[in-house]
Amino acid sequence: MVLEYQRYGRNKNTLVNKSYIESGLYRRKFDRITENTYVNKSLYDCAKEALKHRSGTEFEDMYWIDGGTGEVIASALDESDPMGVVYSETIKRTIANNKNLITLHTHPHSMPPSIDDFNSSCVHNYVKSVIACHNGKIFVYNSTKIIEQKLYDLYIAQFISDRYPEYDAQILTLEKLKRSYNVEFWEVL
Repeated sequence: MVLEYQRYGRNKNTLVNKSYIESGLYRRKFDRITENTYVNKSLYDCAKEALKHRSGTEFEDMYWIDGGTGEVIASALDESDPMGVVYSETIKRTIANNKNLITLHTHPHSMPPSIDDFNSSCVHNYVKSVIACHNGKIFVYNSTKIIEQKLYDLYIAQFISDRYPEYDAQILTLEKLKRSYNVEFWEVL
């Protein structure tokens, strides 16, 4: 039996509610991310474009935005690996000397930031990073210290063994890491 989302090449679990992301309610969430209206507008525009582009897929889009001007200085819009964004040599060169970057990328399965997201933020010294989830949630995060994958996996496994769903286990793990590492994250409401 062929499922409808397979016939049309779309995954119903990762479809975006386009009416919601065009709404004032969604737009106003971005006003809470930084103090800079130009940056917030750019983040919203990029999120809206990426979510429309990736609706119904398991792939991510990513933007690198100047934290002072709001100018998009790089983007990765043709990713074909459902596990994340691959930094091309061009992107690496473009972002190498910019110390005021804010990133935005999509999460098709609407999960909070992963350990790889935090570690990438640390390695690249991003000022702030934003995730635009396909379900309309927005997360902001940052890290100034590498977090060991084993520790993260241990915490996740502990919460899952306590019968928490994966989403809740990730949130609880991140809350626990906030207490012992210099990481921050929050959902923009």
